[in-house]
Amino acid sequence: VVVVQNASVLDLKKALRRHVQLRQARQGGVPQLSWKYIWRTYHLTYAGEKLADDRKKLREYGIRNRDEVSFIKKLRK
Repeated sequence: VVVVQNASVLDLKKALRRHVQLRQARQGGVPQLSWKYIWRTYHLTYAGEKLADDRKKLREYGIRNRDEVSFIKKLRK
C-alpha cells in the first residue's frame, strides 16, 4: 500500500481499505466488508507497538518505506 511521505495512521487505514476493496473487486471476493467492525475488533501494529492514535504521523512510529504493519486482535475488556 502506498501513502504519502507525511501520512497519518488514518491515511494508512484509508489506503488499506481502498487496496482491499480493489483487490476484492478484481478477484470477485466478498462484495463488502464491515470496516467499522474491523477497526473495532483489530489493532494495526508495527514492531509490537499499536498504532492507536489516528492523528499521529507514521514517521513518529518509525515507519518507513517497505515496512510491514499487521493486524492483531483486540483483547476483550
